[in-house]
Amino acid sequence: MRRKGSGQEKPGGKEMLALEEAAGILGVSRSTMHRWQRQGRIRGFKVGRQWRFRRADLEKFSQATHPSAAAVNVGELDVALAELAARAGAKAVAFDPVVPGYPATEEEKAVEEAFRAILATAAGAGASDVHIDAERDGSVVRQRLDGVLHEMLRVPKASHDALAACIKAHASIALDQRGQPQDGRFTFRMDDKEFDVRVATIPAVHGESVVMRLLDQKATLVRLNGPHGMYPEDLAKYRRALRAPTGMLLVCGPTGSGKTTIMYAGLLEIAKPEVKSMSIEDPVEYSFPHVTQIAVNKKAGLTFEAGLRSFLRHDPDVIMIGEIRSLEAAETAAQAAIVGHLVMTQLHAETAAGAVTRLLDMGLEPFMVAQTLIYVSAQRLARKVCPECTQPDEPDFKLLSSLAERARKGGYELPDSPRFMRGAGCDHCRQTGYRGRTGIYEVMEVDAEIQRLIARRASTEEIEAAAVRSGMRTLAADALRKAAEGITSVAEAARVVPARRET
Repeated sequence: MRRKGSGQEKPGGKEMLALEEAAGILGVSRSTMHRWQRQGRIRGFKVGRQWRFRRADLEKFSQATHPSAAAVNVGELDVALAELAARAGAKAVAFDPVVPGYPATEEEKAVEEAFRAILATAAGAGASDVHIDAERDGSVVRQRLDGVLHEMLRVPKASHDALAACIKAHASIALDQRGQPQDGRFTFRMDDKEFDVRVATIPAVHGESVVMRLLDQKATLVRLNGPHGMYPEDLAKYRRALRAPTGMLLVCGPTGSGKTTIMYAGLLEIAKPEVKSMSIEDPVEYSFPHVTQIAVNKKAGLTFEAGLRSFLRHDPDVIMIGEIRSLEAAETAAQAAIVGHLVMTQLHAETAAGAVTRLLDMGLEPFMVAQTLIYVSAQRLARKVCPECTQPDEPDFKLLSSLAERARKGGYELPDSPRFMRGAGCDHCRQTGYRGRTGIYEVMEVDAEIQRLIARRASTEEIEAAAVRSGMRTLAADALRKAAEGITSVAEAARVVPARRET
């Protein structure tokens, strides 16, 4: 009688592996293994009711199917890696989980070394993302620092597929499916810090494009009494909204504008043992106490809409929704606010007043928006002038005049003696003149006048004008104020709030 289970031996000493183990070795799903077996691409053996696979067959199939590192020129890669390896120093990167049996060959070891140096350099510099893109004559690796991409490394063309395969193996992404977008994640440790890395791949003309988002799990979350860049008068409005027993708070802006950070800061302030707080996010980036956090799982049917419907049966006081993406989600959020919950959520809109128009355009009834909305903010992130190389600035007159006119209409008059500054460039800021970022905000409290405007479907311009009369400063006004105080430069202020985005 044959012994079932992992590592079973067939006659002749051929090691047999269970389906799960075989799929893990090849980096594919169970369904892919079944499909290959039916197609005759890989040989399986029926043992009882279970399929078993020979390790030798798997290794042979892997070498024939997966992107191979055999084409990698180790010498060329070492030359390309020399400067980056020097910047990375001797920082050790440890992966979790470890990919079994990898690296094995000299070429794979060279690719793995390059991958570790990329991660060590990016994590050491505080990069938020790493982008690896194949081009006609090679591959470029860039890191995003303070919201701007900077080139890290040029990889020889022959090494791109092997580098992409290395990353996918660590992220548990199927290596054989290079013709469709895929997602995965892995964790690595460096200098007593743990980084969670989300990986996304997409097929491109010259090879797969890979993006890795790095999240430092030990990073201190921004708090409302911390360095977020919100002026005291705007912070007071946010705190008033957070103390409201019911209503809907909207935080708006493009991807990467710090919306989740400021929402987390608000949630941290009100989340207490005596308050039932729940959140649904895609994905959950950080976890913290006194909040029941749920991650969206579309494959299991757990969407924002489904999660929200379930939340209402759990008697929450505070609900945080990662993002409103559909009319159903908007309606459920508004209904939750109507029946007695405080709802915090994000929306992709250019301005605070524009967020109201966006909700109406999605199909939400004006009376529902007017009745539930109590606070809307829009934000951007601007680079701060490097404190090590700061010097007085004489901004371009045309640029300054345009920004000052928009700021005046947005509730801010430029003082007689502004303190315009710029960074000359130094080693501390990598010769960019900027180091770190600060928030640019416009904060609108929904008062009686704005409620009436919403109810009659007033234009974005009318709502914004009413908000400015009530004390709101627009994004352009807040950006110029920070430039006049030397926090950022006029050029950076104009970059993050260009005229075409003003309504």
